[in-house]
Amino acid sequence: MGNMAFFRGGGYRRWLPPEIGSADEAVLVRRCWELLVLDSGGAARLAALGRAPLCRTVLMPQEAAGAWLRARQVVGCGLSPRCSLTLSGLSPRPVLCVQRALTALDGTVIEPQDIPLSLHWSRLPPETLLLAAGAWLLAKGQVPEIS
Repeated sequence: MGNMAFFRGGGYRRWLPPEIGSADEAVLVRRCWELLVLDSGGAARLAALGRAPLCRTVLMPQEAAGAWLRARQVVGCGLSPRCSLTLSGLSPRPVLCVQRALTALDGTVIEPQDIPLSLHWSRLPPETLLLAAGAWLLAKGQVPEIS
């Protein structure tokens, strides 16, 4: 699967699927993306540019979403009940909560559900965990066990 990127997310890069590479500002707004992952800083920078790339799916913190987005599906994540992806538990094992139906990149519908994650995911701060686990879920249809 091609055309997947993250923008300005340094802290969570190693947790993402390997097919998701980094995009700089020059490339970011000139391409169409199947999946674009934005952390809070990346979303703020993209909003400040005044232009947004065309995207099939954007995964980002809920509070950073705005009218500047040009995407078929915006998946907001965070700790609010308004978010598409949230956490229903953090310890001892985090539980990823899909709160509404989402569409994975392969077209599969991901139904609302709770997904228990391996203990190793608990090392991550909530935003990083949600972005990384959400990227796996949208790109691959499942969240892997990590070590």
